[in-house]
Amino acid sequence: MENAALLSPTDINIIRRYVHTKYAPLPGDRRAEIVADAIRRTLKQRLPNVPLEMKNKITDELISRCLVGEQRDVNPEDVLDLCAQLEVDEAERNERLVTPILDWARERAPGRWSPEQLTSRLERRKLYTIALAPELTGNMERNSEKLWFRNLLPQAKKRLRGLINPKIGWVMFVTVIISAIGSTFLLNVAVVPESQAIIKPPVLMTVPKAPPDIGMPEQLRYAEFDADALKTYLKSRDALLAEEPYFGAIVQSARKFDVHPLLLFAITGQEQAFVPKSSKDAKKIANNPFNVFHSWEDYNTDIQNSADIASRLLVKLANSRPEGHEPFNWFNNTYAEDPLWSDGVKKIFNKLSSLPPSSK
Repeated sequence: MENAALLSPTDINIIRRYVHTKYAPLPGDRRAEIVADAIRRTLKQRLPNVPLEMKNKITDELISRCLVGEQRDVNPEDVLDLCAQLEVDEAERNERLVTPILDWARERAPGRWSPEQLTSRLERRKLYTIALAPELTGNMERNSEKLWFRNLLPQAKKRLRGLINPKIGWVMFVTVIISAIGSTFLLNVAVVPESQAIIKPPVLMTVPKAPPDIGMPEQLRYAEFDADALKTYLKSRDALLAEEPYFGAIVQSARKFDVHPLLLFAITGQEQAFVPKSSKDAKKIANNPFNVFHSWEDYNTDIQNSADIASRLLVKLANSRPEGHEPFNWFNNTYAEDPLWSDGVKKIFNKLSSLPPSSK
């Protein structure tokens, strides 16, 4: 059989980087859930197209044995070993197990497998497993629960930290544990009744590659947000920008120039503390809370114009951002003389991104 791994720690790191880039504003534990979901989906789609309940069991067991337990590649031989342990009614064995596995094996290694060779391979592996470790045969769900938790839990946490991300290793560990014992709460997959399961050639899923780290990052592009939650926060700061026409004008500019609204509000927070109403010049400051063209005093226009100018500048700077340069620092080089400006804007942006949802 072709020895190319179905999934490797390198693939997982690619998935992790992709998720952390695309979903950077989300909390770490939520990103960990998305990573675990992507890992399980990717592996599941690379398996033989056996009935759904079998595929779920194989996926869970491969995660627990190979990725979490031994921290190594998931190989085609691992799949055949687990398929050999599946309990299938002899009358349905060819249709439900041998045929889809044979199609999968032939796609990976054309001309290598005949039905007789594959059947012999499965039978030999089943007998080998019975001889060496009788308790591994039988019900796979029961075996996973009995053996994996007994032998693996003490060391899995440490291993998974290195595999995924040191900062969220425990969260990811718990997430994969839940997946590996059969939970599907992370999956948005419809469960197809066994009688309706469709046998078709497997579709190999390409592991998503992280986009090049240039230009405007995805997390700083326009996205819908909880306007009510933001207004509630701004009102708690006595901010004039929570009112119209200021709030609507900033959101309109963000949409027009494909800039995240929370980035624009974060800049107003850094530049003018969201324009407190208590300021004697609040209405003048609110015309240019971004301090474009030096300051609101030097350039006192209207909120729509200043928001458009700030948005256009951010887009221009983002389009020239070289690979690997942190976006907030890159904006800082042109937007402000204060070297700590980027730290302040980034902190405010993260704060606004993590506001609790409104109750409306």
